[in-house]
Amino acid sequence: MPKVELTEELSNALKNTRNEKGIKAADVAKEIGKSLAFISKLENNVAEQVDLTVLVAIFKFLIGEEFMDFINPLLEKATIELTPEEIKKQEWVNIFDLEYRKIPIPTSLVEFINTELERLSLTPDQVILEMNKNEELTDKDMLGQNKNSLIFSKGKETSDSYSYIIFELEDSFLTKILSAEKTTINYITMEGILRTIYKIEGLSVDDAHKRTVAALNKNKFYSLSEKKKLLRLNKRKEDIDSILTDFDKANRKTVNSIIKNIMMLSEWNIDYANEKLKNLEDSFSIDPPFILAVIGSKFFKLKDVKKENKKMFLSELNKLIDKFSDIVPEPEQDFEKY
Repeated sequence: MPKVELTEELSNALKNTRNEKGIKAADVAKEIGKSLAFISKLENNVAEQVDLTVLVAIFKFLIGEEFMDFINPLLEKATIELTPEEIKKQEWVNIFDLEYRKIPIPTSLVEFINTELERLSLTPDQVILEMNKNEELTDKDMLGQNKNSLIFSKGKETSDSYSYIIFELEDSFLTKILSAEKTTINYITMEGILRTIYKIEGLSVDDAHKRTVAALNKNKFYSLSEKKKLLRLNKRKEDIDSILTDFDKANRKTVNSIIKNIMMLSEWNIDYANEKLKNLEDSFSIDPPFILAVIGSKFFKLKDVKKENKKMFLSELNKLIDKFSDIVPEPEQDFEKY
């Protein structure tokens, strides 16, 4: 079972996520079949390592069905003060960022891969067949390891860890990407596809990797550390715009539109706006995904509802909030001594 280093950032992420969700440590322990003392060690950064499967199980229990959608804000929050170099040393961040985070595949990247395949007279199946050979790895690297998952190991001469992956993809994997049947992919697999193409062309492993990262960046397909590095290097608005993906830009456009409406309402009645915004702020601090799901409901369907009925709707909504807030959870148990 693979293990990752238990860093302070990881411990804080576990503790903060649990607290934000209002979930008892005892319930987490019960869910993963561990003791309360075990959760205490994780959250207080006492243990040195944690099994990856246990880590993922904890986050999935805390976050629920929104686990995949929550990876981005989780990583952004946990690494906000870290440099790109420091991020690379966080094994758990790398695994979540490179393996678990699903990235929309830009049309430009699909077109780029098609062009490269045509230039080198390669078929998609040939690329996958070459990837699955895993020729960069030794028999020892591959022995008893999971496929298509990041693996961390220690170097022979230093205590620094390095990561690798054993590919075992279906033959039609790249074909499905090029035909738009598959529209999202993790970073490490996309990096492997392009790196394999350049290795087939004759480049060394290092040169193939460098050209791959450059090509992915050009097509706005980033890892977390790579995107942070580019944003740090480019301070001008024009440069930042060139780095942001279409998905980033659409998000920013929507956020700016919402802010404009908030500003308009603030100018209309600043006291009223501050009261409601404070409620929103407090609500977001408790459970961001839940509150986004609430305010993201299709209220636009009420556009033709009369004002009196809208008031009735809000009254019923407040009653519903009161009803569920009156459900008292069981008291939190103290951590066991160890």
